[in-house]
Amino acid sequence: MILYTSKTEAAAKKAFQAALAGDFDAVKKLIDHSFNTEDCDPEGNSLLHYAVRGANPQIVRYLVDACGMSPIWANTHMVTPYDEAEKLPGEDAAACEIREYFRSVCGFGPEECYRNPVCRGMHADPSIVRVGEDYYMVNSSFVYFPCIPISHSRDLVHWEVIGHAVTDREWAKEHLGGLEGGRGFWAPDISYYNGRFYICATLRNNDDAPYIQTQMVTSAERPEGPYDTPVIHNVLGIDPSIFTDDDGKRYMLLNRGARIMEISPDGKEILSEPSLIWYGHSGHAPEGPHLLKKDGYYYCFLAEGGTGKGHMITVARSKNLMGPYEDCPYNPIMTQRDEIASIQCCGHGKPVQTPDGRWFIVYLCSRFLEGQWGMLGRETCLDEITWTPDGWPMINKGKGPSYMAALPFKPEDTKTAGRTAGEKGWMSPRTIDPERISLNKDGWICIRGDGLDLCSRDCRSLLVRCQPDFDFTVSFQMEWLKDSDGEFRSDAGMVLYYDENTYVKFGVTKDQVFAAEYVDDKYVRQESLPEKFSGQCLFTVKTSGLKREFYYNNKLLWTWDRVTSICSEGLVKGKRFTGAMYGVYVNGSNLLRWRQHGEI
Repeated sequence: MILYTSKTEAAAKKAFQAALAGDFDAVKKLIDHSFNTEDCDPEGNSLLHYAVRGANPQIVRYLVDACGMSPIWANTHMVTPYDEAEKLPGEDAAACEIREYFRSVCGFGPEECYRNPVCRGMHADPSIVRVGEDYYMVNSSFVYFPCIPISHSRDLVHWEVIGHAVTDREWAKEHLGGLEGGRGFWAPDISYYNGRFYICATLRNNDDAPYIQTQMVTSAERPEGPYDTPVIHNVLGIDPSIFTDDDGKRYMLLNRGARIMEISPDGKEILSEPSLIWYGHSGHAPEGPHLLKKDGYYYCFLAEGGTGKGHMITVARSKNLMGPYEDCPYNPIMTQRDEIASIQCCGHGKPVQTPDGRWFIVYLCSRFLEGQWGMLGRETCLDEITWTPDGWPMINKGKGPSYMAALPFKPEDTKTAGRTAGEKGWMSPRTIDPERISLNKDGWICIRGDGLDLCSRDCRSLLVRCQPDFDFTVSFQMEWLKDSDGEFRSDAGMVLYYDENTYVKFGVTKDQVFAAEYVDDKYVRQESLPEKFSGQCLFTVKTSGLKREFYYNNKLLWTWDRVTSICSEGLVKGKRFTGAMYGVYVNGSNLLRWRQHGEI
């Protein structure tokens, strides 16, 4: 789809109006003579969106059957024509006909489908493994602690964090303590071998480190851990994965392209020098290699094209592990070719087979506000893999990422908890000091300030979670646990956080309530009102895209229309690979506690 231009605007608006009015003859005439069916309005609505709103089944069928328009193509708000049909009056005959038609075309009803991304907010670089009927996934955690979340699912759609690969605070402090935001653990991989789960990842250090890229390996008997003390291999490269061949030999793959080296069975030793087996389809930033053996072939999957728009998944195969590898004639097997689509930057995927022999793949994506602001960071999508008669994998039949797709399993066949809940969703940059931060079973978070502001890499007095979507509301009740001298010497409250270079504080001092936006070494926007802090209060932030509304004790104080700094593109500095967070903080020396009051 493309946004209509000044040359096509008149025909597009006429077609949209005709579809909304249910005028089939006018719609058909405009399509025959002047309207391009790929044109959409500034919010990404296609002609089919308008036709469904107009509730004329004849137009809807014509656009799908004759013009090839999709009922599950989403606008910029992730709303599909299928969604529009569900909004129509329930008993209306035309509405019922459209809904039944969409069920027939798509092969599923609204209660029988899932929506991408399946893991929203910061869930970059997914890797997956199945053991029995259980699926386990890991994602990048960058400088956040605990490190490398491990999620569990039984249906591939609903995921719950069950543990982390690195939970030793002192180890994390040693290896993450001075790292710049956006570095840390990149692109982990999870695999299963001889009764143990193995996780490897790149530890991306600062540019002045002796080794700017090292590879970490750890293992555990249980997927949730506890995991062994990690082993660090001083081998340059990123995006490691582990492959076990039929003869039991184990290998680690790294970029650029797919470089392979033999490792010991426990992953603690490197047994050979890296050898390049495939440099990719395009030759542009080939990374994220994964190997799969099927039907006598080794299939090598790569991420290519860079991490922005144009990211892709490619594949090659060989009868021999070390090659040569044959480039897939259908490459790229996953990319987003539609420049204005809601889901972009699709790549870095790993396949998994279900117990009944079907194949799926998890891969990363990004969603943008206004086509340019990636607030949520990179997220995780799921799509089915089918195999061509000549033995090549195709993701979502080559159509790019799906917005809606049939559930892999019937809902009654699986039971998996929903989104991350409880204390496992909370994290802090670099490490957590147990003398300063505690999470109580009754839902209270306690933090004692360390006297450092959030711009310091040494600050250990904030706790954050991933922002779950573009539109949400969250509140925190805050209470001061008064010190012996009874003096409030801090600023404390909520934080909207990207990294130490960009964040927004919404807090109180002893005599004011304030909001302050920090960008690149200075506070660039500040608001304040006189308010004597009584010892307890309620903070609420309502997020609507780039707009943030700040409520104090249920009273709206300020509205900021464009908070772009908490987006990956909000500052050209360092590694902007994470995503927007929200949480609580203390800058000072007082002890406070918070309880979250909802997330919408």
